[in-house]
Amino acid sequence: MKLILLLFFGLFSLPTWAHVRWFVNSSEYKDATLPVDVLFASILTFVLGFCIIASIVTRRGLLGPVTSNPVMTDSFFFWRILTVVMALFFILNVVLGEFIAPNLQLNTGQEMIGICLQIAVATVMVFSVTISGIIILLIALVSSILLPFSAAVDYLPELVGIGGALVLIGPYVSPFDKKMFSGVVQQLGGRQSAVNVLRMMLGLQLLILGLHNKLMLPGLSLTFLDMYPYYNFFQLFGWESFTNHHFVWFVGLSEALLGLMLILGLANRLVVGLLATIFLITTYVAGPKDVMGHLPIFAIAFILLCESVNSTAGAQSSRVKDCNA
Repeated sequence: MKLILLLFFGLFSLPTWAHVRWFVNSSEYKDATLPVDVLFASILTFVLGFCIIASIVTRRGLLGPVTSNPVMTDSFFFWRILTVVMALFFILNVVLGEFIAPNLQLNTGQEMIGICLQIAVATVMVFSVTISGIIILLIALVSSILLPFSAAVDYLPELVGIGGALVLIGPYVSPFDKKMFSGVVQQLGGRQSAVNVLRMMLGLQLLILGLHNKLMLPGLSLTFLDMYPYYNFFQLFGWESFTNHHFVWFVGLSEALLGLMLILGLANRLVVGLLATIFLITTYVAGPKDVMGHLPIFAIAFILLCESVNSTAGAQSSRVKDCNA
């Protein structure tokens, strides 16, 4: 029964998938190490098994269009949603006095730089998606310079992915960008390159979060679980031996391996579908405070669910309609 619970509820781990540094002060957490026991090995076997099975199912085309074939490639609906979401995201950050995320704070005198850059993204998005993408890339650069790298690294891949994708998708959704940047974007791979950038950068961010916030520094997530013990749902079902240490190992390993699968282009739709489900449950449990930070993730997930093609299967179906030059 416990193995069944691990198999079923393991697909729906909750906000420890998110940035635990939103909730835990990075300078105030206990040192800890993860256990090495039978359950530890069982978790490793389960997570690796899921990754292998998902790859085999997709590679052999056992579920056909569900796992491999792109859909809605004649539409730019979700790309337009992403542009709206990013404009809203940065506007809300300015209103709330934040720069990118709650745990990132610019020094006094640098705050205006963050405000101007975030306002610029939303303002320029009205007429140029490509230029807005360039500004987001600039925000990523500024973050890496002005903020401690240990804090900024959790967000840089997402910013680079979204910024780069918007630069490439601009001529498809903006008349101004089509006139100004269409030729350059076509040479860089166009829409498919935009999808690939999103996929690989989302995967890299998950890999970093799994390693940086959980596997390398399990004390961060353990402190979070001490604050919100009900997130270790295995114990709620009476599995007392599934300690918080085991839960952190499970979540960190899952994040890292799913991120690696996205980077490599393995079972993209299954992985992204699982991630989308996780973030939906996270939003329901954590409430409105968690929604804003995950808005970009939701938009990215819909794009990848529709358009991301696996690297080992369906290569011939990876062609999407281009914009008319």
